[in-house]
Amino acid sequence: MPKKSVNKKIKNATPVSADGIQFKSRLEKYCYKKLKENNIKAEYEKHTYTLVEGFEYNGKKVRPMTYTPDFVGKDFVIECKGQQNDAFPLRWKLFKLYLYNKNKKINLYLPRNLKQVDKVIEIINKNNSKCI
Repeated sequence: MPKKSVNKKIKNATPVSADGIQFKSRLEKYCYKKLKENNIKAEYEKHTYTLVEGFEYNGKKVRPMTYTPDFVGKDFVIECKGQQNDAFPLRWKLFKLYLYNKNKKINLYLPRNLKQVDKVIEIINKNNSKCI
């Protein structure tokens, strides 16, 4: 029988830790290690963006919709998604709208496996070498 995931929000995710950080999936941990190996500075789940403000409807409070990307660097965001849940595509689209409305020029990456994480790291390294 397959091992059940402890993380209810992410399908088939296995929580793991590295350097005292608790990651929600092995893909996130892999991305963290690759960023670290390549001396790319990025914070893990430190930034939360309010995509839709909270409001009141018919006397009942509706909570705001927020989004916390996995990794945020100087000019990039990485969201590691092995398997997406139903809500993610809408949240991702609203995050893009948020960035557009704030006129933020940020590169967005959505790796779904280890090979794609490696490609993202390669792209970020290439972009960083252009800035030097």
